[in-house]
Amino acid sequence: MTSTALFAGLVTLDIVQLVERLPAPNEKVAGLDFSVCAGGPAANAAVAFARCGGSPTLVTALPGHELADLIRADLDRCGVGLLEAAEYAGPPVTASIMVTRATGDRAVVSPSGVATSGGLAAHAEASLDGVGAVLVDGYFPEVSLPLAARARAAGIPVILDAGSHKPHTDRVVAHCDVAVVSDDFAPPGTAGEPDRVLAYLSGLGVDTAVITRGAGPVLYRSPADAGEVPVPPVSPVVDTLGAGDFFHGALAWRLASLGRDDVRLAEDVAFAASVVAASLGTFGTRAWLDS
Repeated sequence: MTSTALFAGLVTLDIVQLVERLPAPNEKVAGLDFSVCAGGPAANAAVAFARCGGSPTLVTALPGHELADLIRADLDRCGVGLLEAAEYAGPPVTASIMVTRATGDRAVVSPSGVATSGGLAAHAEASLDGVGAVLVDGYFPEVSLPLAARARAAGIPVILDAGSHKPHTDRVVAHCDVAVVSDDFAPPGTAGEPDRVLAYLSGLGVDTAVITRGAGPVLYRSPADAGEVPVPPVSPVVDTLGAGDFFHGALAWRLASLGRDDVRLAEDVAFAASVVAASLGTFGTRAWLDS
């Protein structure tokens, strides 16, 4: 049976350049490789879910603009269903990204304020029939928060993807069962210290949480267990773009396929880390899908 999940949040149009180094002011550098595809936390997580063998649907907002067709086509190629639950004006949110060849590090410029400023009116509602998990990334709360509330009422686990703390994050956390945050997640008063971040999440009602730390071990805590999981070594690391998103999608696949079980959390985290490792050896967020 194919596992099914909904991914609610941001989708962008990513324009990615591989460079030897970032340009200095008023300098041009040559691009070594180039990619145009859909991006964004929820969208990339859905792509990883499909790569694991699942059937994901991205629930998001898109504008009525010709560039949005590039996003739709890429998601379709990756096996991701699309529910356009709301619409905004102008072109799609577009991310300009440079990846440094020697390190795989990336620099990103993305005007994502349209996805957090509020005021959108959702005009479509996702069905929860057969859905094993829901992931929300905090963007387009008019779409994601009602979906998360319906999922929790139906007993479907809701996963939070939070790369950093934003003014609206606390409201999103309160709608989730499992929080997956990065080591850049530093709510006020925590200084980003893991124990204080975990206590902060618990204070908002989320006792099952995971902290990803790049190449460092992944930390986890639940009512059943706590500890850390090493990540597989990768050499060379070609590109880290989308790595955190792929972790979230792979973890969602485990929860949707096997059900939420805090006793099994360390195994689920290890699986998600192995999926990320497979993505780090190629440029861009799509080449690894064929490896």
